[in-house]
Amino acid sequence: MSSNNLVLKGDYIHMHCCAHILNLIMSNGLKEIDNFVLRIRVAVKYIRPSPSRFMNFKKCVERQNIKYTDHICLDVETRRNSTYLMLDATLKHKNTFDQLEFHDTK
Repeated sequence: MSSNNLVLKGDYIHMHCCAHILNLIMSNGLKEIDNFVLRIRVAVKYIRPSPSRFMNFKKCVERQNIKYTDHICLDVETRRNSTYLMLDATLKHKNTFDQLEFHDTK
């Protein structure tokens, strides 16, 4: 196909790869809930590095009798799949975070 048959000689035709388009969609969608993701990320960063805080979290999990046994993980901000995993785990531990709030006022 010659470029003469294209609109504006094909100057404005550009194909993005599927991964790039998906990343743009995810970035745009996460902007809508960015404040919530940031607050969850801060909560996970508060719990994970401290052994005593993490043990308090695990005790709260045991008190809740949650069937989901995996623990919360911190995401890598540039990896959308890790953000999903962090949000999924924290959602399953929502009641644990509520209970932890009573035991740790920070």
